[in-house]
Amino acid sequence: MPKLIMIMIDGVSALHFSQQRANLPNLDLLAKQGLQVEYGVSPEMAGVSMPGRTSIICGTPPAEHGIYANQIFDESQSLFRWAHGYDIRGKTIPQLAKEQGLRVASIGYGMSRPEDCHAYMGPWWADDMLMRARDETPTPSDEHWRKAGTMYDPEGQLQALFDQGIIEQPVHPNTASDTAERMQLGLLADHQMLDIGAALACSEQAPDLLLLELGMPDYYMHKYGQFSDLASFSLRHAGAMVGILRERLRQADCLDDYHFMILSDHGHTALNHGVYINNILPADTQWSGEGSVLFVVRQNQVHEDEVSAILASHGIERWNDEHIPKDMQGQLITSMAPPNSDMSFEKSPPGSAALSGPSKYLSNHGLRPGRIEDFRFCICHGSSIKPQTISQAKAIQVAPTMAKILGIRTPWQAQAFV
Repeated sequence: MPKLIMIMIDGVSALHFSQQRANLPNLDLLAKQGLQVEYGVSPEMAGVSMPGRTSIICGTPPAEHGIYANQIFDESQSLFRWAHGYDIRGKTIPQLAKEQGLRVASIGYGMSRPEDCHAYMGPWWADDMLMRARDETPTPSDEHWRKAGTMYDPEGQLQALFDQGIIEQPVHPNTASDTAERMQLGLLADHQMLDIGAALACSEQAPDLLLLELGMPDYYMHKYGQFSDLASFSLRHAGAMVGILRERLRQADCLDDYHFMILSDHGHTALNHGVYINNILPADTQWSGEGSVLFVVRQNQVHEDEVSAILASHGIERWNDEHIPKDMQGQLITSMAPPNSDMSFEKSPPGSAALSGPSKYLSNHGLRPGRIEDFRFCICHGSSIKPQTISQAKAIQVAPTMAKILGIRTPWQAQAFV
């Protein structure tokens, strides 16, 4: 039975990959030798991190799996808070694979659950989910992110690799004293996570399914701009890490044991115009901005009408509820930036009463559905995959494709694209 390594590279659209692939020889070769989704995999409705990561491991749309945004509305706490793996409704690829007798490892992949794996290392950025809320009231869901950020190693496999000096504990970028150091340490942390994954894949108890991610390209694009030299450097670094991983497997004579799926969770583009929602809507309104997508908690019909009128006066359009679970429909008002606009819905800088201004990011995601910049690059490579190019694929096809490669049964209706 084939084994599979999935590597998620954060923030890379199919368009961006096509523009940069000449500088990414390892990824370019895998695309030529395997299957490439030329115009990309569709984003979730809000093309942001947590929904995108969920769509990789769960073959249902957001209205079913429940992760429709980075920050979902928690009715029990009456607030928006960060989504986590325990919010996913339904089974995931790691869970199904483990139940059907396969060995599973997740090293640094956000939205996995530790108990669904035989070996698990939480994403190095998990503490960022807590630090971002340090000035807000802690929520019970913080405990889930603390759990997600730890090591789960019931068989002692990871600890043995640490004890033997084969792998090293990843650094903690968020402890850095300044932004430049934090960004550099993030690259090292990504590298160390892939080192751990490579060591597992080369071990006697190699996983049948290994989930990995390289998160720093997204950080660099946010901070320095999608097409900046530093963002290009971070993407080249990610491509080089894929090559190093494959070379370690080749030297251990286990490269041919594995298929690869390499893809992103969302795309990126410049959203330069920050619209400061806290200065536009009534003060008691709860809202969450996800790039060009805005969620507002509906209080009653009068409130809904007022909010809709205010947003419409700024060119912000009402959207439907099809992406929200049925038991939550009617609780939220979803709105969108106009087509091809550069609006990003944000909180104003401290002390500012302005209605709009520069965005806090040079590049962002969460675009209006249909924008090509948010369709994700995707490559599949392995002995059973013939060289081919397909035009596009749907997000709900990713997990079924992984399941087909692994030979496991799933409850999903969507079909694989290989």
